[in-house]
Amino acid sequence: MLMTDGEIRRAGLVKYASDSRYNATSYDLGIGEIIDSEGRRYSEVGYLIKPQEIVWLVSRENVVLPEDITAHANIRTSLCNSGLLALNFGIVDPGWNGPLATAIVNFSKMGYFVKIEEKFLRLSFFQHNIPSKTNPISIDRKTYINDRVAIASRDFGATFLNVDKLSEEVAERIIKKKKEDMILYGAVLSISFGLAVIFISIATYVMPIFWGHPFENGSIDSRLKTLEERVLETE
Repeated sequence: MLMTDGEIRRAGLVKYASDSRYNATSYDLGIGEIIDSEGRRYSEVGYLIKPQEIVWLVSRENVVLPEDITAHANIRTSLCNSGLLALNFGIVDPGWNGPLATAIVNFSKMGYFVKIEEKFLRLSFFQHNIPSKTNPISIDRKTYINDRVAIASRDFGATFLNVDKLSEEVAERIIKKKKEDMILYGAVLSISFGLAVIFISIATYVMPIFWGHPFENGSIDSRLKTLEERVLETE
């Protein structure tokens, strides 16, 4: 069952919530911290996301879900209309207690200045029966941010698809593929030439056996002998 704003408030699902962020059936998380690809943190004013650049946005609020409530997170439409797309969002499982973050990439041709406190994720809450299996996770803000810093600096490139590195890898694969093809073609050519030599050798040996040697044909010898006898008789 989709929960209304009043039900969300009474259940205490959003810690450090702001009244202005509640909607009829959802809550908009605000940006509390921005992490760039080098792991640098911004929490004062904001950050200019350059075209194709990837950054992490961490919520100012904590989300606290009991065992009978699941949250769905989606990036706000206003950010999508500006060319920003979240790379990881979806379901927040029951038992979660902590902030939320998403990696976001700027697909537009212009930079976008994302501000601290700006709304970025919309959460919808669904109440359900208690599942047979749950995995409660409670994480403090410091630990969560440190984990995002490590991921940003270790696993993510500065730009979407990390074009420079991707180009190098593609070039290396093309060169490697050409070398492999040349080796393969050379091997095929050598084998073909060897088979041709073997075939010619065998043919040279076998053909006289089946068709006879042109200079050892008995019929020809017989005719030549007959002609020779006739010549002698006329003399």
